[in-house]
Amino acid sequence: MLPKIFATSLLAFLLLPLLSIAQQVPVTDYRAEIARHRAHEDSVFKFDEHSPLKAEAKTIFKGLEYFPVNEVYRVKAKFVRNTQETVFIMPTTGTRTPEYMKYGELHFKLQGQPLKLSVYQNQELKKQPKYMAYLFIPFTDATTGQETYATGRYLDFTIPMGADSVWLDFNKAYNPYCAYGDGYSCPIPPKENKLPVRIEAGVKNYEKERNKEKGVNEVPVEVIPEFPGGDKAMFAFISQEFRVPNSVRRAGLTGTEVIAVIINEDGSIGNIESVKSLHPDLFAEASRVVSKMPKWKPGRHNDEAVTVKYTIPFRITQR
Repeated sequence: MLPKIFATSLLAFLLLPLLSIAQQVPVTDYRAEIARHRAHEDSVFKFDEHSPLKAEAKTIFKGLEYFPVNEVYRVKAKFVRNTQETVFIMPTTGTRTPEYMKYGELHFKLQGQPLKLSVYQNQELKKQPKYMAYLFIPFTDATTGQETYATGRYLDFTIPMGADSVWLDFNKAYNPYCAYGDGYSCPIPPKENKLPVRIEAGVKNYEKERNKEKGVNEVPVEVIPEFPGGDKAMFAFISQEFRVPNSVRRAGLTGTEVIAVIINEDGSIGNIESVKSLHPDLFAEASRVVSKMPKWKPGRHNDEAVTVKYTIPFRITQR
């Protein structure tokens, strides 16, 4: 009888070893900045103890779904400070009644239309030193309830210091936690922050089915497989063993090579396949390194060892 195969995904890019051809240099490219931002978000959802995902959802989580990065949605805006500081209770999806104050407005143009968004300050949060300058932008747009979450999305903002011209970046728009699980009480965007245009940027709606692989048994893995010594030891092993192929050096390739590997019930390495390939030689080298790994602690379900499909990314950088 074929073994049950479970799936999990390792997307903690912040923890990845940098398999560099030369020393890493500061990245200034905007798209690279957004890629790092998204990798961080995926890492939080996958590994952080405060992730809104339940344990079983984490085991099959493959990353949030985003619109393609589009610099059109990074716009210059004029910040106008609000002179009438009235505190009000912002409605939420639950029973929580947070107090906010309209701190100001952002005026900008998008798709040829003059638009504005109100910016709010949480009256409880501002008492904490680390949130004294934090502002909050909940909004809806023409994608709300279709490609994006039905309640709306959020943007984080910081009180401008000495300037009224600021950047507003919709590529960093994110969903409230109530989009991912029950028990959260999320602010509902006020009507004044309903944009009449489509904001095809940032995080899309979370679809549980997208985070499940066809043909993979959906019974949750209670204990995911573990490399001897944990993730840190695995990354150290990869850094020590991995050699960037000459063909990749000559081509000047950078990016992430992603492979999926079967961790058998006895912890041995099974089938290795490409998930995202930058170059055939990179896949061959990644496969060679993974095949040399010692036995893992196998995944477990109902206290029984099970076969698990595990995804490992290899990040390649060069000058």
